[in-house]
Amino acid sequence: KPITYGDGDDHGGNDPPPRKSMAARDFTYDKTGLPRYPDAVSAVVSSMTYDTPDQTGSYKTGAGIVTASSFDTVVAWYQKNLPGGWQSTTVGDFARMGAQAAQLSPQNIMKMLAGAQDGANPGFAPVPATAADDRIQISLFKPPPGSVNEPAIMIVQKGSHPVEALMTAHIKP
Repeated sequence: KPITYGDGDDHGGNDPPPRKSMAARDFTYDKTGLPRYPDAVSAVVSSMTYDTPDQTGSYKTGAGIVTASSFDTVVAWYQKNLPGGWQSTTVGDFARMGAQAAQLSPQNIMKMLAGAQDGANPGFAPVPATAADDRIQISLFKPPPGSVNEPAIMIVQKGSHPVEALMTAHIKP
């Protein structure tokens, strides 16, 4: 049977209170105010969740766009169409980055520092590229300091799956 609320064994009362949430397969609940990628769109979704269930004040809002456009095309479009001051960081092979980061143990950092003092290069084991079907590309967009409503954008693609553009904001009237 499908899992429903209350099926778990833990009844300790530590669950957060239910929130008032809404979702739609269009932009009905997208109040982010962020530009929406327009080309080759195959699906959209939007949501809104109020911070407290009995209130209609502060809320989180978001939207997702699925497109057949290439990852690089979507990232370039957002770089061009966001207001000034936004910064983006793109990782072309997320799993590979994680494997490289795993090599940054305290011991390896010490070797690196010691090697720099001695003029030696201890190096790290090369990390092979992730298989194309498993490769995750991600680009995060950060607004300029002092932006209201905590807006954020993430562009992501796994393998040859469609690209997803995800936008969020926390509206505090």
